[in-house]
Amino acid sequence: MTRHAPAPLPLSEQIYRTLRERVCLLDYPPGTVLREADLAAEFGVSRTPLRAVLQRLAEGGLIESRDGVGTIVTEPDLDELRDIYAMRMKVAGLIGELSPRMPSADHVGLIDGLIARAAKLAVAFDLKQYWTINHELHFLISGLIGNSALRETWDQLYFRAARMWYAIAEQDGPGVATSLADELREMRRALADGDMTAAGFIQHNYIAAGARRVEAFYAADQQALAMTR
Repeated sequence: MTRHAPAPLPLSEQIYRTLRERVCLLDYPPGTVLREADLAAEFGVSRTPLRAVLQRLAEGGLIESRDGVGTIVTEPDLDELRDIYAMRMKVAGLIGELSPRMPSADHVGLIDGLIARAAKLAVAFDLKQYWTINHELHFLISGLIGNSALRETWDQLYFRAARMWYAIAEQDGPGVATSLADELREMRRALADGDMTAAGFIQHNYIAAGARRVEAFYAADQQALAMTR
């Protein structure tokens, strides 16, 4: 069977994904002002489609409009992150229950490729590559979620938590690289067995571990702040 290359994404979707990545990778740190005129010029579009993109980012909690300031990248809040991680864990438990799609040999092959790439991160950590692997793993799992409402929630919560996680990854590259490699190997076994219930439990466990690291990160940050006063 001949495989056709996927159709190119609409320009608005390309812009949305580019800006989302910049926010998640902290290229746009919290508090960054996003100027419509500059972005419209960069991407070669009018302000109308750009505003639609910014609205999507705002709906995902990544940016907000402030009177007298403009559109800014939001600051992650610990209480909000706790809520997000709690919801992510609940949603993960539903992956194997609500009309899951059965993984194929192609999915296992994709995991094998991610495992090989993740192994290199333990030797030389690269945040962009770490992001890319996580990103591809997330959407591999997302593509196996049969329930559209569950899939939409899964995607949105992932990106709302991503910024804090990549801030942690910048500080602890080897640690997060090892955890990612372990997660990928466990996911491979679940997908090879066609066990989406197990896949959901694996995601739950690693999200829970991530929540604990977020708490520790915030505690250390607050302690360092107190010491400077």
